[in-house]
Amino acid sequence: MILSKQKFYSFFILFFFVCTNLLGQDAHFSQFYANPLYLNPAFAGTVDYPRISVNFRDQWPSIPRNFITFSGSYDQHVNALHGGIGVLVSADIGGAGIFQTYNAGIIYNYRLYATTDFVLQFALQANYLASSFLLSRLQFASEILNPNAPPTLPTDLRNSITSQFDANFGMVGYTPYLYFGLAVHHLLPTKTKFFTLPGDKWIPKWTAHAGGKITITEKKKHEVTFGDIFLYPNLIFISQGNFYYLHEGFYFKFYPFTIGTWLRHNFKNLEACIVTCGIEYKVFKIGYSYDFNLTKLERTGGTHEVSLQFFIPYSSNPTKKKKFFPIECPKF
Repeated sequence: MILSKQKFYSFFILFFFVCTNLLGQDAHFSQFYANPLYLNPAFAGTVDYPRISVNFRDQWPSIPRNFITFSGSYDQHVNALHGGIGVLVSADIGGAGIFQTYNAGIIYNYRLYATTDFVLQFALQANYLASSFLLSRLQFASEILNPNAPPTLPTDLRNSITSQFDANFGMVGYTPYLYFGLAVHHLLPTKTKFFTLPGDKWIPKWTAHAGGKITITEKKKHEVTFGDIFLYPNLIFISQGNFYYLHEGFYFKFYPFTIGTWLRHNFKNLEACIVTCGIEYKVFKIGYSYDFNLTKLERTGGTHEVSLQFFIPYSSNPTKKKKFFPIECPKF
């Protein structure tokens, strides 16, 4: 059985995923707070104005048929619901479409004031998950030489497509200077049905995160102006099955500019160094990050990620709204 060069790369990626039991692992983003609902559904409605977030991730661009991931979300605070609402969609495509995963979810986030300066938020996300594993997109040499030949792969291994409902949970607690949270994704026993093997399923993903805001220079209280300086140290731990990652980093904000750096690793090896930069102007924020690969897997081209956030100001004559203070966390 002979494969062309590009097909070989696709088959290599397939082999890598099967051997490492990653068939049920979620896609990863490096700009955590530029994609807040993906990190933790409890971030829905934690800002002053309705928010639209769009993210694009290009992983290992030097390898043919690499991994492309998109996400988009909308969220806002709703006084009548005592919390926030949100919508999140995402798509993860690898191997020129051999692997495809799509998610669409709605979020309700309940806000609880423990004290006047300490807020707790608890969120539930109803999710619809669709995944496919399309080996029919591979073309083998025997099929090229003889188009009438029977498929190289057995019929039951060529394609696997499944869709199902899922549920996620999240909580966030914060003060004007500190914040922390916990999220659990895939609460329901969602099957992948790849290869029709029993037990193949999306493993629950646990995310714990904490950080703080250190004010270095601030001209006006409760209003960010040009030249204000802040430092945001952060720690994020993500675990899914036998895989776990610890992210340690910080953001340095000299308004309207932000730069940041992170280390991603498990307890044995460094995997990547992440460098982030961003700029914000009024209701727009745009960010870029690059993952420098620190493993032995060379010539992958690293990972590029771009984010865009847009805030929708209220009308000039809004109805009277209950005051609440938003979470003071990074935006990239």
